[in-house]
Amino acid sequence: MSGTVPAPGAPRARHRVPRQLRARVGPRVGRAAGVLVVAGVGASIGWALAPTATAEVGPLTVRVGVSLLGDHPAAIDLPPIGEVAFDSHRGPVGVQASVQSVDVVAAEDLLGSSTALTDLAATAPDVVRGGVLRALGWAVGCTLLGAGLATAVVFRSPRRGLQGVSSALAPLIVCGAVAGLTFDPAALDEPRFTGLLSRAPYLAGEGRSVVDRLESYRAGVADMVRSVTTLYTAAGELPVIDDAEVTTVLHVSDIHLNPQGYDLAQQLVEQFGVDVVVDTGDVTTWGTPAESTTLGRISRLGVPYVFVRGNHDSVVTANAVAAQGATVLEGEAVTIEGLTFAGIGDARFSPDSGAGDAESKRAAAGGSAEELAEVIGATNRSGDDVDVALIHDPSRLDALFGEVPLVLAGHYHARTVRLDGSGTRVMLQGSTGGAGFSAGALERIEAGAPLPLEASLLYFGTSGEDAGRLLAWDDVTVGGLGLSSVQLDRTLVRPDEEPVPAEQPADEEPEQSPAEPSGTVPPPTTGSSSTSS
Repeated sequence: MSGTVPAPGAPRARHRVPRQLRARVGPRVGRAAGVLVVAGVGASIGWALAPTATAEVGPLTVRVGVSLLGDHPAAIDLPPIGEVAFDSHRGPVGVQASVQSVDVVAAEDLLGSSTALTDLAATAPDVVRGGVLRALGWAVGCTLLGAGLATAVVFRSPRRGLQGVSSALAPLIVCGAVAGLTFDPAALDEPRFTGLLSRAPYLAGEGRSVVDRLESYRAGVADMVRSVTTLYTAAGELPVIDDAEVTTVLHVSDIHLNPQGYDLAQQLVEQFGVDVVVDTGDVTTWGTPAESTTLGRISRLGVPYVFVRGNHDSVVTANAVAAQGATVLEGEAVTIEGLTFAGIGDARFSPDSGAGDAESKRAAAGGSAEELAEVIGATNRSGDDVDVALIHDPSRLDALFGEVPLVLAGHYHARTVRLDGSGTRVMLQGSTGGAGFSAGALERIEAGAPLPLEASLLYFGTSGEDAGRLLAWDDVTVGGLGLSSVQLDRTLVRPDEEPVPAEQPADEEPEQSPAEPSGTVPPPTTGSSSTSS
């Protein structure tokens, strides 16, 4: 029996080790958890209290700070105009910059001197980079100081304070590593600019008629675009393209008698140094001689103007456009500013409510993508390759695929871009005139849902292998009447871009007019928008 009886104290010995472990490990885990919690609170307070840095960028005083979980990894606030955002990296930490003040006199001197602008473009990146580094330094320093002080005070131990600093340092290192590994320098060349003038005088107000609002809005569009594009171009235009090596083309379409469309075009021509304006049709609504009196703005743009008829433009309209010194293409090719354009008028003439004389309707009949493809083929065989094809209605473009690198069109009042598998890129413009001032358009204004004014700036290479090739484009969108917003989206053409599969063309193209624009119906052969920024 004695061999089976446990020695005295044996049961207590069996449980002594776990109790000792619990006695030692339990308090340590509790203290570690406490250190983490207190360090986290202290770090958060330190981060929130971190001062911002300032940078003097020419006439602008810019405040730079860091943020958590912002809308964009990097953004520059330009009150009251809006924000320039860059999707530069991943991770929860972002850099926010805002313009605090502007030296008006210095700004006027800057914009009046090409040398000063060149110097600013050269020095601004280093100045802003220095501000960002100072802001990050303040944020990291205050975060670690907050974590260390909080833990040292709560636990009354300098050693705990050091542990708190270590606890806060680890997530900062992780966030920095994620940002560094995901940083995309190319994103800095593709800004997304969104503006909002919240106190613009042309905002809809009680007791104001549509006509009154229209006049003030027209002036507001000019002010808005001037302000935005001045800042945009002063920031460096296209950083990856030398100004001397590009030809800038402004693409407009579907103005539909709206003078605001020409206001927008004039501002863009002046601010961006446009070389050629391309209009893919529907400058009028009924194609009558009376409407031709609105076309005088074309000659005042001061640059070559290339035009193809839309389905709302009659032969009378085309002649009136030509009388303004514009080039009207009717199944032919022309070389302007080093680029070869081939274009053809719309095959139909279908003005609103059946207006327009029967002779104009008959005379405007004809014109198709197949005919345009024959023109392009003959021009290419002559040794003068066509760079851009112009057509109003993009619903049947199969004949052009593989024949020309770029097709510009309109008609649908909705901007889309697609690269076909053949290598042909199709770019549809929205309505530069916000679909005009027909009864239906005014109803949309009163309902608070106006169509925006849309145009695009296309940058083509002029020398070497890039000659005639589209290198980049900026999409410009101005909010419709009552919506005080401007947006500029930049897209760089990338060699490795994947084509977008084409959808099967529909049997019937939806009927449209400025009264009932089909802005929400994408053309059946162009797919969805490929614009990215």
